[in-house]
Order: sequence, then C-alpha cells, then structure tokens
Amino acid sequence: MTSYYLYTGGYTEPAQMASGEVVPGRCCGIGCYALDGETGALTRLAVTPSTPNPSHLTLSPDGRFLYCVNELKEYEGVPGSTASAYTVEENGALQLLSRQFTCGADACFAALTPDGAQLLLANYSGGSVCALPVLPDGGLGRAACVLRHSGHGADPARQQGPHPHQILFAPDGRHVYVSDLGLDRLVCYRMDGETGWLVRDGWPDICGVPGQGIRHGVFAASKRHLYVMTEMACELNVYGYDPVTGAASLLQRLSALEDGCRTPGLGAAIRLHPNGRLLYCSVRGSDQIVVFRVLDDGRLEPLRHEPCGGKIPRDFLLTPDGRFLLVGNQDSDTVCVFAADGESGALTPVWTQETVGAVTVLALAER
Repeated sequence: MTSYYLYTGGYTEPAQMASGEVVPGRCCGIGCYALDGETGALTRLAVTPSTPNPSHLTLSPDGRFLYCVNELKEYEGVPGSTASAYTVEENGALQLLSRQFTCGADACFAALTPDGAQLLLANYSGGSVCALPVLPDGGLGRAACVLRHSGHGADPARQQGPHPHQILFAPDGRHVYVSDLGLDRLVCYRMDGETGWLVRDGWPDICGVPGQGIRHGVFAASKRHLYVMTEMACELNVYGYDPVTGAASLLQRLSALEDGCRTPGLGAAIRLHPNGRLLYCSVRGSDQIVVFRVLDDGRLEPLRHEPCGGKIPRDFLLTPDGRFLLVGNQDSDTVCVFAADGESGALTPVWTQETVGAVTVLALAER
C-alpha cells in the first residue's frame, strides 16, 4: 500500500484576511507528516522553520522540490511577497534553495507550469500574476513576467479592485486561467515557453455572476466541463467548456449551503474525486465538506453535507487512490482524515492530527 508525505503550511505571523478576520500566527513553519495509505493515520516527522507565512505550497511532479508563497504585504520595505524553493530530502525534510520577490502583495497561490519551467503566482492584494523561472537546480530566478489586472467588481467592500486567487491550467496545457475574486472572472493567458511570458492570444475570459467572488476552479475528467467555487456567494458554477477554443457557457449555478442554513458561509477549496464521479468543496462558517455527484451531462447533483471535523476548512485534498480525504482546519489547528466512499461520497473520520498551527494548505507526495 502506498504511503505519503503530507506537507502543511500556514501563517507564522498574524494576518488580516480580506473578509476582516485576523488569523493568529500559530504556524511554526512547513510541517511534514507520514500518511499511512492503509489506515489514514498521520505521524509527525518534522517542522521546517520557514520564511514567513508559507500559506500555499506546491510540489514538483517528481517530489524532489517544494515551493511556497510567503504571504506578505511588504518585503524589505517594498509592497510585495516572496516565494521560496526547497529541496525535499529522503526523510521528507526540507532545505531552503532560494527565495524570490513576487512583485505583488499577499501572494496566495503557486503552481508549476506543466513543463516545470516556471512557477506562477497569484498576488491577491497586489492584483497581479507573476512568473518565476525554475532554475536547473530547482531554485527560482527573478520574475520573467508580471501582469497586473485592472477593474473592479460589484461589491465595493470586497471587490474594489482585482484580487487574483488561483492559477488553473487549461486541459491543453498551454493556456492558464487566473481566477480573480475582485473581477468575478477567470482571466485567460497563453504561456509562452520560450520567453516565460503570459500573453493574451484571443482565448476568452470566463465570467462569473457579479458579486459571487470567484475563488477556485477544477476541470471535469472529460475536460468538457469546468466547476468553479465562489467565495462570497458560496455557490458553484458549472460551465460547458470547449477545450479546443476555450469557449465556456454557464450551465448551472448551485448553492453550497444546506437548505435553511442560517450561518454565513464562505466558499474555499474544490476538488474532483480521482474517479471523476464526485465533486467536493469546503465551506467556512458552516464548516462542512459538501459532496456533489457529477452527472453524465456534466451537471452536478447535491448529495450530502459532511462536518469537516474542525473550524474553517481552508483547504483539503484526496489521496490519488481516492481512499482518504484530508481537511486542513485553519482555526482549530487540525488536520482531519476521513475515509472517502467513492460511490456515495460519505466521509468517515479515521484520524485527527492536533496542533497543526493555523493550517491553510495541504500538499501530498508519495514516499
């Protein structure tokens, strides 16, 4: 049975969210845990004292390198964040390779291009997306490209300007969507592999409904549908998608809140089960994992609302075999592991890892 390294990140310094919440800096750095692929049990291995606020992590496909954003409002007196690169040693420990400026404040998401040549970053408060070259040793070079979004959304408090929140690669591997909460759209670019630049080439943006606050998205297994989680409205948008032209049309709009729910909810993460038949999202406030069935026509059918085992389920992931779903609960400082039924979507608690400080992100690698 496959076993894994689980990495966790969070806030090492107090951080004020756009929603007004102040998250205490209880994270000590990037945590590393062994995940038993048979039982779902976690064993704490190490915590790497990190540069500040490693609030989002991503691993190279071969598991040799780990990259994180350092979510900061300024760095060395200049508005902006940084990104850090680490080598992953045989025991899962991390060694810092390099750190680079992201050219924008509050970097909140990092993703490697499919060829591994660039690390793309979304700067939430900076309103920009940045491309950092990945060097031959796995470290990061200076920004090859920085693009700033412009405009605003319908909500004057939360959408007074652009707020990039996610990097999502299109099925063709050449185009990339930047989910922008402030603009209620997924802004489309093509990645130029030779220059490391992001360019506009005529593919359309994908628009949400004004005031929804687009956060994160995921493509269906068929590549012909796109599912988008919105933060402010706590709704899911289902789009029909043409992977050849990038054209998208809104087919369905569903609430992620239970009928009669009186607790305000903020949409967070969204994941597709490896079998492609179930879609999960997390809701902060009601503190639930919401499960949908993916129908034959790509639309969604609500199945169940499951408790997340803690408070503020900022991030979650599924193991590659779909056996377990792990939830990072930011305000209760826990990672909860559930056995995931791939047919019904039911979640059964099997493990709770305590004192995972202010956890905001989870990343998984095979051991």
